[in-house]
Amino acid sequence: MTRQTDAGHAQFAKYMRSKTVSRPRLNAAVKHFQLVLNQCPASHPDHAAALTNLAWARLKGYKRNHLQDIDATISLFRDALALRLQHHPDRPISLYNLAVGLSSRHSKKSTAADIRESAQLHHELLPLCPEGTYLCSIAAGAGADYVIDECNNLPTDASDEGICLRRVVLELCPVGHQCRPRALDELSHVLRSRFIQSGNIDDLDERIQILREAVSLCPEGHTDRGR
Repeated sequence: MTRQTDAGHAQFAKYMRSKTVSRPRLNAAVKHFQLVLNQCPASHPDHAAALTNLAWARLKGYKRNHLQDIDATISLFRDALALRLQHHPDRPISLYNLAVGLSSRHSKKSTAADIRESAQLHHELLPLCPEGTYLCSIAAGAGADYVIDECNNLPTDASDEGICLRRVVLELCPVGHQCRPRALDELSHVLRSRFIQSGNIDDLDERIQILREAVSLCPEGHTDRGR
């Protein structure tokens, strides 16, 4: 299995470095990684790694429009995550991998469920990433910003699930984050909608607190102050 894995990585590296059409190298990498997975039963300690290697090769091919079956790729990432339970040292990277896969499918298919799940995965992932590590830098970087922006563009949903998502997005935007004012605004909108529907005074109280913070982040003259 080691020889096949190394051969897969070698072909995949050549594919990633190539600036021209290099689908045969991708196909070769996928073939090697699939052979390794076939030889690696679910009980094998390297099964999750084999799933991940195959999934990453397929995902990169999907992003370059050389492969189309993103659903199977996401299933591979899900299977790897399922093998890495709470407190497993590789669970954070598996959370990140699945989040990237879902965001990639959303970028082409605009499936709201994908971006919602990706937000939940980032929410679990970020507290597990020590500050200053490479995983923290990529998890809290452009990938998380994409998730935040896309969630902020979802329609207003005053259901419990919709409000939960808005809370998650707000937590992905700590104080000082450029998207925090927008996240506060979106949460205030769904709380207002639910208050109108149910009359729960707790929603109104929370909305007032959120609006106070939002105003404090938008000084006089700020374009969003009057929103």
